[in-house]
Amino acid sequence: MTSNPDNTTSSDFLTYLHDRVPSFVTAIVAELKTSEYDIDVTDLQADHVCYRTESMAQYTELVEALQSPEASGSFTLLVESEIGGRPIATFKLLQPIEIGSGNHRRSIDVIEIPSPKEGSPYDAGLEHIEFVIGDGTYTSPMNDEVHATALEGWMRKYPISWNTKACHKKCNPDVSLKMELCDYGRVSVKFHLIPLEAVIKFETGVA
Repeated sequence: MTSNPDNTTSSDFLTYLHDRVPSFVTAIVAELKTSEYDIDVTDLQADHVCYRTESMAQYTELVEALQSPEASGSFTLLVESEIGGRPIATFKLLQPIEIGSGNHRRSIDVIEIPSPKEGSPYDAGLEHIEFVIGDGTYTSPMNDEVHATALEGWMRKYPISWNTKACHKKCNPDVSLKMELCDYGRVSVKFHLIPLEAVIKFETGVA
């Protein structure tokens, strides 16, 4: 399966992810290394990717499918909550998606699935990836001087045109950029200090 799954079942979606996420991540990493960005993310954790849905009906069907008995051996729901006026679900893959090989090997096991924004139509598909910057020793996702210093340092290291709108989020602020990929269209790449799964555990009080 190389296109978006037509039937929203957990097995179809799992196959789609294992087929498409590796090429999605590889294409983004390669584009970041080009002269336009000159950003090397080889040593950064890619903590999750986002799969956007094109309708509320598709979102509901997919989220329900990933919580069905059929999906119990593949997906577990980390959280579903309303953010910015729309529901967003985040799932953990029990079998991580492996990308690359050797010293360039990485894995991703968290998938974020937002429902569509009202008035912002788009096709279903992979929409963004987020990388973790910093040394991993700081654990609080709440926006403070540590987050600000890390993001400012990152932008000084790579002085390109950054989207800083999310720098002021109360929880886990980020900076981002957009790029065009042949097989995926316009996608976002975001950089933050705390992995999404750790943020969810902080917010939900899960140890």
